Formats: sequence, C-alpha cells, structure tokens
Amino acid sequence: MTAWTRARLLCRALFCAALSFGTAMPLPAAAEEVHLQNSFGETVIDPAKVKRIVSVGYHEQDFLYALGLAPVGVHDWFGEYPYATWPWAEAARAAVAATPDVQKGFEIDVEWVWSMQPDLIVATFAPMDAQTYALLSEIAPVLGPPKGYPAWGAPWEEELRLIGQATGREAKAEAVIAQIGGKVAQAVKDHPEFNGLTGTAAYFSEGQIMGYRSNDGANRLLSMFGIKTPVVFDTMASPGGNFLVSTERFDMFDLDVVLWLVEEPVRPVIEALPTWRNLRLAREGRAIWSDKEMMGAMSFQSPLSIDWALGRLIPLLAAASDGDPATSPDAVLQSMPTTP
Repeated sequence: MTAWTRARLLCRALFCAALSFGTAMPLPAAAEEVHLQNSFGETVIDPAKVKRIVSVGYHEQDFLYALGLAPVGVHDWFGEYPYATWPWAEAARAAVAATPDVQKGFEIDVEWVWSMQPDLIVATFAPMDAQTYALLSEIAPVLGPPKGYPAWGAPWEEELRLIGQATGREAKAEAVIAQIGGKVAQAVKDHPEFNGLTGTAAYFSEGQIMGYRSNDGANRLLSMFGIKTPVVFDTMASPGGNFLVSTERFDMFDLDVVLWLVEEPVRPVIEALPTWRNLRLAREGRAIWSDKEMMGAMSFQSPLSIDWALGRLIPLLAAASDGDPATSPDAVLQSMPTTP
C-alpha cells in the first residue's frame, strides 16, 4: 500500500473522530444495526444499508451469489475464469447480473479495496492478519472468519450464516444449508458402505505429498459420509491446516479412498513411483484423480461448489471404495460432463 493511501485512510479516521468530538450528544445507533463477532473483532452494520460489497477472500463470491447478492469486487484465487467465477457458480452470477472488478494476486490489495468504495468487506476466507483487518476497517465494516475456529478451518455453513446476517439474508442462508444437507443425508442413506471407511484429500507438489487436517473443507465433507481422516493428520498439520511428507511416507495415505486434488500432469509422476505402486490404494483402484473442475470445487468448498460436486463425488467414492480395480473411478469421471 502506498504512503498516499495510508495518508488518505488516516485522514478519514481523523475526520470521523473530529466529527464525533464536536457532537454534543452521541449519534443514535441505526434501528436495524447488528453486531456480529468474527475472529478479529466485532462487525457493526445495518444490513439494509449494504449496497456495495467487496469480497477479498478466496471463495466468498460463491457465497454471495448463493444468497442472491452481486459483489462489485472479488478476489481471484486460481482458475483464471472471467469474473473469478468457476462454472458451477456462473449461472448464479448471471442471475444477479454481477460483473465485479477482479483483484489478482494472493494478498489483499487494500488500495484496490478503497477504490471500490464498499460499504461491506467480506473476508471470511481471506489471507488477512490483524493489521490488514484494521486497515480494511477504516474503509468499511469487515466480516472476518467466523469466531471460534482455527485459521482456514471454519465450516462453510458458518461462513454463509455470518454473511447472511450481515446482509439480511439469514433465511436464504438457512435454506441453502438445508438443501445441501438434504443431499448429503440422502447420499448417507443410499451408501451405508461409506460409513467407517478411512480416507482423505491429498495434494502432490515438488516431490512431496501434502496432507490436510480432518476439519479441512474436503476432509470435512468426506466425514459427513462417515469417511474418517487419520487422527495423526491433525497432530501433524501446521496452523495453516496442512503438512508435507516425502514419498517414502506414502504408507500414511494407504487408506480406503484418497481424493487426489492434483493437476493433470502430476498423476503419471505419482503412478511411476515404486512407493505408490506397492500400495493397496493403487492395486485396488481406490484413488480418485480429480479433473480441473472437481479439483476447483473441492478446494473452494463453497455452497455452490459443494452442491455441484456432490453429484460427481458420490459415484466416484462408490467406485473407489469397493476395492475392485475393475470398477474404475476414471471410467465414472470420464462419463460425466466437464462443466456444470
């Protein structure tokens, strides 16, 4: 952030303080004002006055579209789609005629946020520290991550509820949660064989395997079917929610099912490793290799991406978890459309 921007923010703060000091009596609070707790503090806002929303997190645009809201600015994570909107969210974006400005790069650009002139900043899944939260709060009320959860570890349902409360869309949020919950419940009923299995999502980069704690978004979704992540993954995970091991520890991932969230060129690299070929996971066809859309959806873990992914994930889990290499998840995935 430039020195000029810091000066503008400081002047704004001083101007507001001067107005407050010069007022004989404190101004009354808005009748519809709500006080919402987040990991960095308290957000005070009147939902009726929220008109310009900027999303600075990695997936919050999906939450806004699910609630029927059109942000004026969003933060691109990965995928390089127009308006930072993946295929599963495109219809919902079009339905609210949203054409948001897009911020590139992984860090929050505070100056860009200021230029958007927001009256609500959504940062429930954002690369944000206390200093950035304070700077953003000088611009507009900020919704940080839901309180009471580790960094990057809040359930998507709690994110949606928090955003719904800030925008007066509580009923819509609960309806979306109930809809997805119903689909999960039906899958649990239809596939009792999932219950008690071991499994996890995994990533592979630069010769190392990345594992995730049990409350990571993808692993939390697997747990709803009764598929449990090994307890040791929680003890090994960093505050960011993941850990790295060498390929010599592929044995840690020799589970009933593993969902690989990897780019297409990575798969043959893994399959060529002797430590991989010796696993029951490999011999019995228990690995699910995500395509681009599935990888994105399981990474986003938004109401829209989960709603879309369930239709693919459930038959893939059934094919992978039966231990029969003849029922290949690859064949199931290839029979599915590549876009929603």
